[in-house]
Amino acid sequence: MFGNKFCILITLLLFGCAEPKYVRESQTPENEIGHQESKADCGIVFTKSNLCLVWYWEKKPTTNEMGSLIFKTYRLNALDQSSIETDLSFLPQVVLWMPSMGHGSVPTQTSRIDVGTYRSTNVFFIMPGEWDIRFQVKNATEVIDETQISLVF
Repeated sequence: MFGNKFCILITLLLFGCAEPKYVRESQTPENEIGHQESKADCGIVFTKSNLCLVWYWEKKPTTNEMGSLIFKTYRLNALDQSSIETDLSFLPQVVLWMPSMGHGSVPTQTSRIDVGTYRSTNVFFIMPGEWDIRFQVKNATEVIDETQISLVF
């Protein structure tokens, strides 16, 4: 009697899960090449080299203290649009510019941290208002490539 119940239980277990559906058919599997979430955003672009840039405050400047920022340059992979960190041809410079007043601020200092990753220090806005942060690649005095963001400080 115990043997019959055991055989019936095993039979139900084996045939009860004949069609498991682990992936919803209406959605693209996450590991498929070209899946939307794997694409990087390229909102800030160097105009000539077509490299992308992302940045963030390492230490946000205040009215009394200088700050620093980290920025990364990358290109988009041709196959799946993922980001590949890429060095610029020359050490980039960060220029703080106040367009409404026609002047800049204290010169910043930029150093390379890793492939395509840079730190800019001495970031200081000398007065409140709208500022441009210009990320420039220069060969001596000539600007080879540039991108910028605007912010109110």
